[in-house]
Amino acid sequence: MNMVQPLSRQAIYVVLLRELKRYWRARARIIGAVAQSFFFLTLFGLGFSGFIGGFGNVKYLSYLAPGVIGMGLLSGAMFSGVSVVFDRQFGFMKEMLIAPVSRTSVILGKILGGSITSSIPGIILMTIAGLMGAFKPTLILMIGALAAVGVMFLITAGFVGLGVAIGSVLNDFHAFQLLTTFVMWPLFMLSGAFFPIDVAPFPLQVASFCNPLFYGVELLRWCLLGTGTALLGSFGWLIALGALAAFTSLMIAIGSYLFSKAQI
Repeated sequence: MNMVQPLSRQAIYVVLLRELKRYWRARARIIGAVAQSFFFLTLFGLGFSGFIGGFGNVKYLSYLAPGVIGMGLLSGAMFSGVSVVFDRQFGFMKEMLIAPVSRTSVILGKILGGSITSSIPGIILMTIAGLMGAFKPTLILMIGALAAVGVMFLITAGFVGLGVAIGSVLNDFHAFQLLTTFVMWPLFMLSGAFFPIDVAPFPLQVASFCNPLFYGVELLRWCLLGTGTALLGSFGWLIALGALAAFTSLMIAIGSYLFSKAQI
């Protein structure tokens, strides 16, 4: 009779520590993740700000910054699932799966570690955007920035779960790259990063409402700018928080389930 193994805090900690050490040793990942988003921030934020001006009382650089931060979080979180494919190819997954601990403990440690490491570029980008003048330096902003860090962790946890779910059912690294490309770019382009969805055609508005990254970007705007899309109303931040929390919980559950069924 198969017995359900309880969660192991030690196993979660060990896997989490491994993810943090791997990330620290591969410092080029930090530079790469920040560089791509910084390119968008400078090219569009500074280059188009004089042409576009802004939306309402928000200048374009300020409007764009939360969306670009969301792009960096999405990219880092999704590709953290690549480690599942690598671990399977190089044999480390076999060592994890035959360990006398529950697979749920292993995957929770991986998701937790991936969420922390994927949030680091977002924090760096938020700081850079602030130095570029995207946010007004006030006491409220300092509080909002702390809240934004929590939102970043919530965003990355959901997309790390999605990345792990995809990586758990794929054996080929190239197929994973292809699939994540077709997933990541539509999510980013429909997140309202470049323009408000208020002025978008109705089909794009519907697609955005089905996009979990849209709610993450909205929450970041509420934290850093104190405003969001009018389509969600005055309590849009609460709607966005509920939708993002539901998505994150679902992806962690699905990722954990598929990882538990993964074959060595």
